[in-house]
This record gives sequence, C-alpha cells and structure tokens, in this order.
Amino acid sequence: MSRSLLLFVLVVPSLAADDDKPMIPAGMLTVQKGELPIIVSAPHGGRKPIPNCPERKGKGIPKFATVNDTNTDELAKKVLAAIEKKMHAKPYGVVAHFERKYADVNRSLADGVESDAAKPYYEAYHAFLKESRAAVQKDWGRGLLIDLHGHGGDAVTIFRGTNDGKTVQHLVDRFGKTAFTGEKSVLGQLAAHGYTISPANTARERENPAFGGGYIVATYGSKADGSVDAIQLELGARVRSRANADTFATDLAAAVAVFAAEYLPAKKAQSEP
Repeated sequence: MSRSLLLFVLVVPSLAADDDKPMIPAGMLTVQKGELPIIVSAPHGGRKPIPNCPERKGKGIPKFATVNDTNTDELAKKVLAAIEKKMHAKPYGVVAHFERKYADVNRSLADGVESDAAKPYYEAYHAFLKESRAAVQKDWGRGLLIDLHGHGGDAVTIFRGTNDGKTVQHLVDRFGKTAFTGEKSVLGQLAAHGYTISPANTARERENPAFGGGYIVATYGSKADGSVDAIQLELGARVRSRANADTFATDLAAAVAVFAAEYLPAKKAQSEP
C-alpha cells in the first residue's frame, strides 16, 4: 500500500468527525481525497463485522444479497495506486471494509440498512461519495466514477453496468457513443487489453439486468443530472483474483488514462481561461 493511501486510511475518524458526517471506527473505510476528476468506489468487498449489528434479513427487498465480492476491496486499493502511478496524481476513492450482510451501500438507505448500528457506516460511505462528486464537478466541470464489483458467472468476463447507458448520459451527449464504447473509452481500452466485455462494445444488446448498474452509479452518475458519468464494472473471479489483481489494476489504470486524455479536462475549471 502506498504511503499516501495509508494516511487516508488512518484519518477516516477525523474526516467523519464533522458535524454533518457520521463517526465510524478506523479501518472500516478507506477514503482518498483526489487530485483528478476520477472516483473509484468498491462497496462490497469488506469482511469486517459491524459491532453490535445484526445481519440483514432482507424481508420484502427485491434483489436482496449479502454475499461479498471477494477481493474487490484490496483490488480497489491497487487500482487507486495504479492510477496515481500512471497519471502522477491521486484519484478520489472510497472502499468499504465492513461486510455487506450488515450494510449494503449499493442500495437505498431503506433497502441497505436494517439496524441503527449500521446506519453511520452507510452514511459515511455516501457522504464521501457525495463530497467527491461535488468536488469533481466544481473543480473540473466533469468526471468519471468507476464502481467495482464481482460476479460469480463466467470467470473472465467483465459485465458493464450503466442502466443501459443512462448513467453515462452526459458523456454520450457531449462526445457521442464512441466515448462510452469506442477505441479510447475505458471499455474499449479494456477490450484492447484482452478482457471480455459484456455486452460487447460493438453489440447493440441491452446490459444483463443482474449486472446493469446499481444504486451507486444511478445516484452519482449522470442519469438524472450532473456531469460525472458512472460505470459499474462487474468482474469475473479470475479477473479480480489475487493472482491477477496487479495486472488488472495496471490495465484499468492505463485504460482510465487513455480515456481521461481524450474526454476529461486536463486542468481544473477555475484554471482554464
């Protein structure tokens, strides 16, 4: 782990100590304040129990799940470090280390939390995401959020999730669909590195409804408004395995760098004439 990232792990309590932010124990979130218009989120890789919190039951909740996305928390930290190394600046990042069976931050509060003990963890995650998105829009004008997940299907496939393009609406409106699935898009670059993307970048089929984008990309992408676009990447087991994590992190960082050079601002908005 890089020194800069470690420092942000340690200061979670001070970041959350403001009157408008919930307080949670150290080690339950990794957060990183960024210097780029890029945000990385990983909500489902955590393995730590929330103290004094019962497991969620999910009664009456559609698509209820408690299984964690193995290794996506550690992978996300590698992605943050790889982007910093590639682009010589830090992206924003938030990674959950608490287990999904206690709080699911990729659901609405009503669906993701069933205990008062879990609520501060949920709120802390979203407070940082909201703050990061606002900072990117204010400082850069537009940006990209990548939400990392894992699936139990084909081990080498990456399913994209954008609510069938709705969470990247601003990007497509501004630059056309090529910015979403073309050669210099994140998805296009991952395909060029040999990864299997579903739906294929050249296909017109709809996204797999099981992996088509959850609460985070729908809330913080450009589906309703705003200029931060969001892509959920559902990674097969082999892609996110410990054996391949360094390679994937490097490849994703390279893909993000190509995308950023083509479609994101090179300077902060207030620095531009």
